[in-house]
Amino acid sequence: MKNRLLVSLTSVAALALSGCATPVAKPAFYPNMHYQQVGPAQAQADAQACASLADQSGVGAVNKIDAGRAAATGAAGVGAAGVVGSLLSGHKPDMRDIAAGAAAIGAAGAAATAAGQSVGGSNMHRQFVQQCLAERGYQVIGWH
Repeated sequence: MKNRLLVSLTSVAALALSGCATPVAKPAFYPNMHYQQVGPAQAQADAQACASLADQSGVGAVNKIDAGRAAATGAAGVGAAGVVGSLLSGHKPDMRDIAAGAAAIGAAGAAATAAGQSVGGSNMHRQFVQQCLAERGYQVIGWH
């Protein structure tokens, strides 16, 4: 029963964290002659095409290594806290419940990291999109 409650609570936390994700950042264009000729709608369409090309090339918007590290760190922290909390309360640590909670919190940490990175994306993804847009005649001055 305790295990189900812990997993339910961590699932709700993961959903809440992933629900906080904001849309992927978009490039901010300098209004050079090319941008003025094509207009903002075409510039955004070209930016989307470049982002899709980046994804097809294997350059994802989320840095999977950082998401994995967040999951491992979150799981380790919850596991350690669970053991210490059990010992301080005078109970024998129930390693099965602690491991289940740590795994669920680790997954929530990875989801939160992915959600946070979706705002700006990985550096390599942004560089890929910027290079693609530069080859099409745009000047990217930042991301918003």
